[in-house]
Amino acid sequence: MDNNIITIEDVRKLLEFKPEEALVTSFYLNVDPRHVPASKFTTLTRNLLREKQQSLEKEDWPQGLLDSVREDFKKIENFVVNHFELKGRVRGLVIIADAAHDFFQVYRIAQPVKSRVVVDPNPYIRPLVAILDEYHRLMLVLLDQREARLLEVYMGEILEHKAYYSDVRGKVKEGGWYGLEERRIERSIKNKVIQHYQRVADAVLEHFRVGHFEYLFIGMRAEDYSLFLPLLHSYLQPRVKGRLDIGPKDHINTIIEAALKAEREIEEEEENKILENLVETLNRGGLAIKGIDNVLRSIPLGACQVLVVDDDYHMPGYVCKDCAYLALEEGNCAFCGKEALPVEDVIEEAMEEVLLQRGEIKHIATDNPRLEEISHIGAFLRYKI
Repeated sequence: MDNNIITIEDVRKLLEFKPEEALVTSFYLNVDPRHVPASKFTTLTRNLLREKQQSLEKEDWPQGLLDSVREDFKKIENFVVNHFELKGRVRGLVIIADAAHDFFQVYRIAQPVKSRVVVDPNPYIRPLVAILDEYHRLMLVLLDQREARLLEVYMGEILEHKAYYSDVRGKVKEGGWYGLEERRIERSIKNKVIQHYQRVADAVLEHFRVGHFEYLFIGMRAEDYSLFLPLLHSYLQPRVKGRLDIGPKDHINTIIEAALKAEREIEEEEENKILENLVETLNRGGLAIKGIDNVLRSIPLGACQVLVVDDDYHMPGYVCKDCAYLALEEGNCAFCGKEALPVEDVIEEAMEEVLLQRGEIKHIATDNPRLEEISHIGAFLRYKI
């Protein structure tokens, strides 16, 4: 499967992939041509796989599992060397492989990823979840009295929909009897403009019903904004995040830059609101927890509704192969007594369990100073634990 836009459905399918008695290879490669020349892809791939192979040989894995991982590595290298082409807006290459179960998934995504290889009993999906959490589907309506462009923006990709045009002509000066003809023309123009705006508002509503975009930005002159805004359906009013100083005749690069800048500002605002809400809930003794120990304790109980985590917070740990209980210390599972296996990132495992329990993940940029107040990880709870 090859995608340019990763979806939550893709991630849930990976979550459902739970091979028994096997190891899954998760390969991430930064193929952003602005930072990594295409001529280096093969060398980077071979170095990553060789270093991981050497690391695995020092660990106590059964020989059969290691042989399967070697087969994964061969397939990954062969794909990068012989089949991968840098086409379109591709910034990251992700491959999830398990030779023992004939599983090989390829994702070409529009955002850069950190190059790494993770070998674990389950697919390593944290970077994919982070990408989904960071980027929102936007609808951009660029509008003036004669033209309207509707553009959908997601993860740096842009899809332009049908354009709309009015038959409004330029304002005509007509004297007539005491300017009566001029006023008649002005009323006619205004009526046609409103009809044009209403047609665009109806089209935006239909796109929302089909595509369910999250944010709506309107690019038009300030003096016309107040005329168009009331024409939007009540479903759309909460989606409007503001007016942009761009219009339908601007260059596409200017449009994308303005949209992504607005998205980043909204993301920062949302992150601050989430952290503020979590800290306030903690301070008043509400349904919230902080710190890795409390989070790991809440997950087997199904109590974690929204996991809030530092985007760069990682920690090794252990997962029970029988009941998926998570722990930081080595030893048999404290819940069922069965064997616990080492994992490279227990935060990743925690995120997977929360998603399987239909919870949410909220990533916070590492440089946010309020992360210290929750020890870099916390959660809103469904009930007290």
